[in-house]
Formats: sequence, C-alpha cells, structure tokens
Amino acid sequence: MKVEDCIVSVERRSVGGCIDLAFIFARQFIVPLSSLTLCFAVPSTLLAWLLGESIGRDVLIPCTMVFAFFSTMLGGAMIAAVGPQVFGVPMSTMSALRGLGSRILPYALLAMLARCTGMCMMIPIIFAMAWCGHLPEVMFLERTPLSQISQRLSWLGRSGGYSRNIGRFITLTCYWALFAVGLFLIIDLLSAWVFNAPIFFGTIAPGPDLMQALTSRIIDDPIVVVTLHAAMWLTYPIIRLAWFFCYLDQRIRNECWDLDLQFRVEAVRLEEQMA
Repeated sequence: MKVEDCIVSVERRSVGGCIDLAFIFARQFIVPLSSLTLCFAVPSTLLAWLLGESIGRDVLIPCTMVFAFFSTMLGGAMIAAVGPQVFGVPMSTMSALRGLGSRILPYALLAMLARCTGMCMMIPIIFAMAWCGHLPEVMFLERTPLSQISQRLSWLGRSGGYSRNIGRFITLTCYWALFAVGLFLIIDLLSAWVFNAPIFFGTIAPGPDLMQALTSRIIDDPIVVVTLHAAMWLTYPIIRLAWFFCYLDQRIRNECWDLDLQFRVEAVRLEEQMA
C-alpha cells in the first residue's frame, strides 16, 4: 500500500466522518458491494428461514449465530476487495472471494475464537472487539503472517487506539441497531399497507400482556426473526465500511500519513521555487 495512491482524502476523522465516508463509498461502488453482500446474505437468510421453520420456537439465538458467522465472512471478503480499491486497485466479487478463500480457515478460527473467548471469560464483547476488531484488515489487507497478528493488533491499539475503538464500536453498534430496527419497522408498515399482511405490530392485540407478546414474537416467530435478519443484512455493509475507515484513521494517526503527505507537498513546492 502506498499512501499517495489512496483514493480517499488522507486526514484524521471522527467516527461521524467515517460513517459519512462509508455512505459516499457505498454509493460510488454500490454494484460490486451489493453483489458481494448477496453472496453471503442470501444463504444466511435462507438458512435462518430453514432453522426457523424446523425449530419452531426460540429461533432468535440460532439465527443470530448464523448471521454472526456469515457477516464475519463477509467482513473478510469486503476488506479483501475494498482495501485494495481504496489504494487504487479495482474491486470485484471474484477477487474478494479469492482473497477470503486464501486465508479462510485461520481467519474463521481466529475470529470465532476472539468472540468465544470474550464471552467465556465473562468479558463484554466490546472490549474484545476493540482489540481484535480489525482482524480482517490485518489478515487480508496487510497480509500479516499468522505469527505476528497479535502484535499487529496490539500496535493498532497504541496511541489511544484501543480506547478510541471502544467508543467507536459503541457508536457504530448503536447506529446500526437504530438503522436496522428502523428499516425493520418500515418493512413491517409497508407489508401491512401494501399487502395487508403485517409482520410484527399489526399481529398483536393491545392488552396487559403486550410486552410479553412482543418479546415472544421476536424470539419465537420465524417470519419476524428472518425479516429482522434481512434488515440487518441490508444495513451491515455501511457499518462494516465505517469500521474499515476507522482502521484507516488509526493508521493515519499512528503512522502520520497526513503529515507525510504534507511534507511531500511542501518539498515539491520548494523544489519548484528553487528551479
């Protein structure tokens, strides 16, 4: 990677700036991003539907596990494509899948291990993700050897990077939750208005057990769970892109890319004046 080849402006950004840049990037490259997302979203949603139909109740947790696995794989594939694109190499679905396939086994093991370790040690997942959340960038963009991955992740957490990642992870998670739930409610309303087939709210009568009925529908109803599953998939690429730009921001801060470019520009200016 050469910093001068970066197609986005090399500057330090807040989490809000990373989200804005994610929307701009997604709009610019919507076709390859959509096709890549569908490669994982379609089998994930179908598997969630099959699980919901076969289990019949308590389908939320297994469907969430299905989403967690496929979204983790999409995260790796997105970085394998988006990372080079940011540095001037055109992205494609096939190159993304090839990049993911080249290290899929160690990536899947390390990603699942990081999540399971956090939960088994009773550590909130946020603290684990603040340290290892940039695992796809380290593996698929930097191509770091397996023996050096932990050192590289620790290096990214220096200079306030770890605490910065905690705040950014919380912000992006809350933003994603609002984004996905809002989209779910829109789908529910449109289904009720257009097809006269409400998915969630229109199927529950008001009463003293309203909260219990709502909770039961979210946990047990396959249609509700799969619709929420789809809403999460529609919004996930934006959040993952924003997290990638948070990684770029950390690289800029740690390696002073912005200062390096300023020095280069100043050196060129001085050479032109002296010529």
